[in-house]
Amino acid sequence: MHGIDLTSDYLMHDFAHCDGLVLLPVGFTAYVLNPATRRTLKLPRGRGADPPPRQKPLSFEMCHQAFGLGQDSRSGAYKVARFSYSSLHLLTGTCSYRSITMEVFTIGTDRHWRETVTRPPYPVLARRTATFFKGSVIWAIDERNLGKAAPGFLRFSLEDEAFGVMPPPPCYPMLEYTRFSLSELRGELCLTCEGANISSVELWMCNNVEKPRWDRRYTIAALMFRPPELCPIATFDDEIVFKERVSYTRRYNLKTKAYKDRFCMANLRYHHPSTGKLGFQRRIFFSFDVIPYVPSLIPV
Repeated sequence: MHGIDLTSDYLMHDFAHCDGLVLLPVGFTAYVLNPATRRTLKLPRGRGADPPPRQKPLSFEMCHQAFGLGQDSRSGAYKVARFSYSSLHLLTGTCSYRSITMEVFTIGTDRHWRETVTRPPYPVLARRTATFFKGSVIWAIDERNLGKAAPGFLRFSLEDEAFGVMPPPPCYPMLEYTRFSLSELRGELCLTCEGANISSVELWMCNNVEKPRWDRRYTIAALMFRPPELCPIATFDDEIVFKERVSYTRRYNLKTKAYKDRFCMANLRYHHPSTGKLGFQRRIFFSFDVIPYVPSLIPV
């Protein structure tokens, strides 16, 4: 449906999506696509795109940002949020970020990124795309940079552009914020984390971002993968479709409690928008991303 030449860029984040719009962060910038209309908006570079100064010649340029896409429930406008670090410290072989900023770009209105009046109160995991749910984009707090256990998830309201903290489910503090996946399934927020033992995965659901009541809805076999290597992307009837590692999908039947139909996305055939032919990509891929998608005519 959509083809863009990004040969000179680096795809370092997962996609984000909202009402048929797809956010594709690459390199120092980001694109907003509408695959149905084949329209593309390249967002301006902005202050947050600049990588932090380095103390050593290491490749941290692409690791200082985190993006999110969603809709302002009051105005109906679609906004892109960019969390970024503007300084970097290297301590005993590890990197630690400081000087946090948040920028917002309103599609169809803004020509430049706007920095929020209030800075983010907590650091978030760089390169982890936010999950949009009921007017807010939600990130995982980076506990390593925070220096202590996180109080929950960082929530950024797209209506008033204010920050808040979303309380975690009862599985916390067992929850490690680097080893979970957060997604939306049928109008509910779904957190996938390790179960009481490494042989199971738990799916916790809630329907409120301000006062969430988490419900442990499913406990399933973990195979050999842990979140976020096993991430739910959609539900159909009694089945959940998972993204498995970087290039596979797999279905899980809730009634039979069994996995089936493992599919390798590297075997996909695609319709090339330039040549009009159907064939294999015939390239070596680093990773794939899969998102639920409903076509729309929203302009970008």
